[in-house]
Amino acid sequence: MAYEIDYIPVGDGEKSGDAIALRFGNLSGPREQQSIVVIDGGFKESGELLVDHIKNYYSTDYVDLVVSTHPDADHASGLYIVLEKLSVGQLAMHRPWEHADDIKNFFKDGRITASGLEDRLEKSLQYASDLEALANKKKIPIVEPFQGIKGFNDAVHILGPSQEYYENLLAVFRSTPEPKSVFGVFAPVQKATEEVVRRIQDFLHIDLLNDDDDTTSGENNTSTVMLFNLDGHKLLFTGDAGKTALLNAISYAESLGVSLADLVFLDVPHHGSKRNISSKILKKIKAGTAFVSASKDSPKHPAKKVTNGLQKHGARVFVTRGAALLHHNGGNMRGWGAATAESFHSIVEE
Repeated sequence: MAYEIDYIPVGDGEKSGDAIALRFGNLSGPREQQSIVVIDGGFKESGELLVDHIKNYYSTDYVDLVVSTHPDADHASGLYIVLEKLSVGQLAMHRPWEHADDIKNFFKDGRITASGLEDRLEKSLQYASDLEALANKKKIPIVEPFQGIKGFNDAVHILGPSQEYYENLLAVFRSTPEPKSVFGVFAPVQKATEEVVRRIQDFLHIDLLNDDDDTTSGENNTSTVMLFNLDGHKLLFTGDAGKTALLNAISYAESLGVSLADLVFLDVPHHGSKRNISSKILKKIKAGTAFVSASKDSPKHPAKKVTNGLQKHGARVFVTRGAALLHHNGGNMRGWGAATAESFHSIVEE
């Protein structure tokens, strides 16, 4: 099956983001023989670019599915433009406020009510709340993308998060009160410590990525992890999922007999942050091609030891850095020049 994966440039300086369009099916045939998915929309400017891209290169103003992987602004705010300016068949997004009644007893303050918690979550996650409101206004069906959901005749499979893991993560969102305790195997994150940047030498035959505690945010770990299987071509999209979320997704896939070690394409989580990838993960998730969405002048994204680690496990790594990127199978090159793969870095941040 033919497909095209387009990464739209997002952000400036330290502000990276994700804006991805994916088209698959009979790409030279009529629109009804193709499926179009948007995965995150970056900021509002990148949302405008996504709309233009879909109209110009996909020759349509209809998107079958829009996915908001998690509620952070660098992924969600541009999707408002997509929903506003295009016709959309379905929106996949989590609605934290809908889970308030299920998690109201997770907190030390026994006075917390479901309605108070719902209001608190909606106000703090304005981009997601606005997206839901616009979808309801335009009568776009909304589904919460939890582990096990499939679509497009089983070509798309949600590997994470599970609803149980998701609800435990809500207890450590930035806007929620102090939780009662850590949640056992669902413990979401450990607080990151201040780091002194040190640089060390890297070699192809050593492994510098570690399996330290997860230090990404609860919001990031709620990211939707999606596997596309297009006639045996496996494509994995990860949002900003952290180590715990990815290991949970791997475990779920393995329970179904689905290997993630033979991916054709990997969307590298959280702009290539070293907080989101571990040695253990790269032994289980391997791809021929890996894309990183990072702003042109980002001082830390992607981490060099992450792009090195991906290369050590067989991937050719490409980074947006302010440019649009295309990966395709039987698609249209659009007259764009060939992208340059990331070089191996001999000196990396520790």
